[in-house]
Amino acid sequence: MKASNMRVFTSMVLIFVSHVALFAQRVEPRFEKYSADVYAGKPAPLNLRSHRLARMYRTSIREQLQEEGINFAGHYTIVVMGCGTGCSITAIVDARNGNAYFPRALNGWSVEPGIYEFKENEDVRTFRADSRLLKIIGAPRLSADEKWGPGGVYYYEWVNNQLRQVWADTTGSKRH
Repeated sequence: MKASNMRVFTSMVLIFVSHVALFAQRVEPRFEKYSADVYAGKPAPLNLRSHRLARMYRTSIREQLQEEGINFAGHYTIVVMGCGTGCSITAIVDARNGNAYFPRALNGWSVEPGIYEFKENEDVRTFRADSRLLKIIGAPRLSADEKWGPGGVYYYEWVNNQLRQVWADTTGSKRH
């Protein structure tokens, strides 16, 4: 192959790879890719010593644990409490030991009107008992002084009792 043909071929490959990478970033994660086996045992009672907020929100957490059952990542229950207009705090409670986790990423999550343009039949939170993936719409709280990030669709994976952001789309944000 001549040097000029090799450069053209190399350029075409680079363009193709960059387009594939760009396309891959635009594809929302799928719940099936983050599968989890669902726990069949008896849920443990809420451990009030697992987190300082577990005691503060114990009534709401216990009610939701009873109503919801295991609904996330195989052996957890997602519990949501309000913290003001359009604001929520989320706990993730382990059914095996009763420990409550309050992920920093979801502490003070905002779904105030005007932050994001919801599509028809779109829920604020989407999650499944058989998946470690959490889809949440709104704006993450960035700091204690009332600053929020851009509104959008965020995906997190639950790994080692922590949320890890795996994808976000803030193009529908009303505020950047």
